[in-house]
Formats: sequence, C-alpha cells, structure tokens
Amino acid sequence: MNSKKTMPVFKLFYSQNLKLYKIMIPFIMILFFLTENVQAQNSIARNVKKGLEFGYDFYWDKAEKTFKSIIKSYPNDPRGYHYEASIYFWNYLNSHDKKSYNAFIAYSDSAIDKAKAILDKNPKNLDILYVIGADYSYRTLISVKAEKFLDAVWASKKSESYLGKALEIDSSFYDAYLGLGLYYFGVGQIPSSFRWALNIAGIHGDMKLGLKYIKKAANNGNLTKVEAQYFYSQILSDYKFEYEPASHYLQNLTSRYPGNLLFSYSSAVLDIKRRRLNDAEKILSKVINSKDEGFKQIISFSNFLMGDIYFKKNQFENAKEYYSAFVSSTGNKDYKGIAYLRLAMCYEISGDRNDAVKYFSLCDKGNMDIEDDIYAKRVGQIYSGRSMAATEMDLVKCENMIDNGRFKNAIDSLLSLMERVKTDRLKSMVNLYISEAFYCLGKNSESINYAVAARSLDCAEEKWVKPYACYYAARANDRLNKDSETKKYVDEAEGYSNYDYQKKLDNLLSAL
Repeated sequence: MNSKKTMPVFKLFYSQNLKLYKIMIPFIMILFFLTENVQAQNSIARNVKKGLEFGYDFYWDKAEKTFKSIIKSYPNDPRGYHYEASIYFWNYLNSHDKKSYNAFIAYSDSAIDKAKAILDKNPKNLDILYVIGADYSYRTLISVKAEKFLDAVWASKKSESYLGKALEIDSSFYDAYLGLGLYYFGVGQIPSSFRWALNIAGIHGDMKLGLKYIKKAANNGNLTKVEAQYFYSQILSDYKFEYEPASHYLQNLTSRYPGNLLFSYSSAVLDIKRRRLNDAEKILSKVINSKDEGFKQIISFSNFLMGDIYFKKNQFENAKEYYSAFVSSTGNKDYKGIAYLRLAMCYEISGDRNDAVKYFSLCDKGNMDIEDDIYAKRVGQIYSGRSMAATEMDLVKCENMIDNGRFKNAIDSLLSLMERVKTDRLKSMVNLYISEAFYCLGKNSESINYAVAARSLDCAEEKWVKPYACYYAARANDRLNKDSETKKYVDEAEGYSNYDYQKKLDNLLSAL
C-alpha cells in the first residue's frame, strides 16, 4: 500500500487509540484501586473473624496477634484497633484491672479517630458506622463497670446514633442490632423515677424492642452472632426466667467453644437455676481446675457456686471448703456477703457457734448494690446476736431440698416442720416453700392454697414473704388460665415495696 495513502489512516487510528488510551488509563487505575480495596476489605474481614474465633475459645495471645497484624497492615482502618480494644474490654470486666481499662481506652480512642476520618469522606460506609457504634457500646459497658456513669450515658447515645444510621441505610445489617438492642434493653431497665433525666438527654429505652433486636443479631448476625447469643441467653435467664431457650443458646456456645470459661461458668449458673446440680458440678470442676491466669475472677466465682451446690445438697462440710476458697480469692465485694452468710450457716448447723458468729459478723462485707448481699447483711446482723433455732436450721435444709429438685421429700419435711414451728414468721415461710414445691410438681391448686396461707400470716420481720406469696399465687393461677385471679395477685404484689429481692420479683412479675 502506498505510504502516503496509509499515513492518514495511521494518524486516524493513532489519534483514536490515544483518546481511548487516555480514557482507559484512569479507568484501569480506578479498577486497580477498587480491586486492591476489595482485597484489603476481604483480608481485614477474614482476619477479624479469625481473631474473634481465637478470642471466643480463650486463645487470647493468638487473638491479640491477629488483631495487631491488622493494625500493622492497615494502620488507617479502625477495625484492628476496635477488636484489639475488645480484648482489654473483656479483661477489665473480669479483673477490674486499671491497666486493662487504660489499654482499652487507648485502642478505643484510636478506633474512633480512624473511623471518623473515614466517615468524613464516606458517611454511608456501613462497616465503619457499625465499628464506631460497636466501640461506643463497649465504652458504655466498661464505663458502667468503672462507675463512670456520665461517660456511660454519653457513650450509649453515641452508640445508638451510629448504629441507628447503619440500619437506616440497610435494615438487614444484622450486626448493628446487638449494640442497639443492648442500648434499648438497658435503658428500659432503668427505674421510671430516673427516666425523666434520660428523657431530657434524648435517651429512650424499650425493653421489648431491645430484646427483639438482640435476638435478631443472635439468629442472623455475622461478626456479632456469638456475643449476641451469649447476651441473649443471659437476658432470657436473668430477666425473662426462660431457662430452656437460654440453655439452647448456651449449649451451642459451650460445645463450639469448650475453652471459653465465661460460657462454661454461665452454663453452670443456668444449671443451678434449673436445679441440675450434678451437671453444674461437673462444669465447675473443669473451670476451677483451669490455669487461665487472665480470668481468675471467674475461677473464684466458680468456687462460690461450688459452695452453693454443696450447700443446697446439705453437705455443709464440703460447702465450707469452697466458700472459704471464694472469699479468700475474690478480687471484689460482689457476693462476698451472701458467701459469708452461707458459710456462717454451715458452721452453725454443724454445731460450731464460735466460727458461725465470726462469719455472721462479716456478712456486711458484700456489695450493697447486689440483692443477695443486702439480704446477707440484714440476716447476718440477726444471727450474730443470737443462735439459729433448730426449726430455722431445718427450714434451711428444706429450702435446700427444693433447690436440689427433691420436691416430694421437701414437702414431707416441711409438713412435719409445720407442726413444730411456733411463730407466724416461720409458719409463713414454711407455707411459702410448700407452695413452691407443689408448683414445681405441677400441682397448681395446692400451690395456690399454701401461697394464700403464707400471705395471710403476720410476717413483718420477713417483709419479702407476702409479695412473693402473691406472685406464687399469681403464677399458679396463670397456669390454670384464671386471668382475673392472676391479675388480682399481680396487682397486690406490685403494691408492696422495700423488701428483700424486690428487683428480682419485679422482673418475675414483668415476665409473668
């Protein structure tokens, strides 16, 4: 072909391809950047899941190594800092150690700063909205534990704001439901007398909505599924008193993460509530024999629970050993008062009045924010000044039979005890325990009769008996579908105030 003829064609081809080339270079660069970014996001997500799995099985060194590798490889991404902070969060909740608190705050601050920098450029980044919201959720819980309540209120509102934005963008982003659910449920638990102050701050709770959100995360979450299942099991157990569904979630967690002391400990607590003492004993033996130095408090509390198991089996010598191990090893006041009370009763029932007096006088050493310890202080003051009567000791043994699931034996013993007790105070308590035992056997009419008998007696020294008797009558009537009777006794129970275990009964009435 003649070169003069080809030149215009070549120039045309060259010019057209140069234009295309100029267009393609930015496109290729953008595509390369997006590919790199997608790979980075996938790498971070994989390593976060990997680190979380290590943490859930209590391989803390491996979890920390994984999260620090994210920080090293992606120093401007908040996720490495957030999940590293989570390790110190759990350490602090267990140990109350100042170093863990400071480390948590340092990593949490970094996570929040990195997250805000990204959100300034892309305010609809779901992953980052979730991370910053989840970080503020951790800050809320750790501030409550550290008794920095203003910090907790501020952090809870921040958490609700960021997680709420994430769900506005995508309502199927299930991880965001956990923090939001804990926020709504927690605020909903605050007494109405304080709620006016929160309303001024724009903080509103809703227990039912909170529970619904936590369940969503427990069933459908990705990164939060394990934590959500744990929190949901605890709420079902402690607030809804739905032990079987709670057990379903905990059994899944303990089978999947056998090294997790917290999950095992919580499973044992639930077994004790379900009166499966032998099952709880097997679990606690493994926890107590653990060598995990980072979770000494869980091991200490396990000694307390083991003491409770033997106490409820009326094996008082064995109970002494574990209660003593607990009070000598625990790092805080929680449940120290009730441990001293039961330890004192072990000595009293065993005939050692001198040691009993020593421990009765220590029953005020517990945490006065915990109902068990408040009760222990009151009863300890009574029995440090006088011996327990034989009928009072027998009543303790009968109550233990019920807690051990020996309902028929308990009824026989309580009916025999009824013939020996002299005071209305003890008679009311005997009737109440008989009502409980009959209810556990499914004999609702009998349970109602004895609950009403307990309610009718003068038991001013034990103010808790009458409201609990009303509740026992209400729940048995509820089983019989007698709605008007149920409501009558619920209304009466709600009319009482300033008695032992009132918070617990409020939750029981709410669940009913």
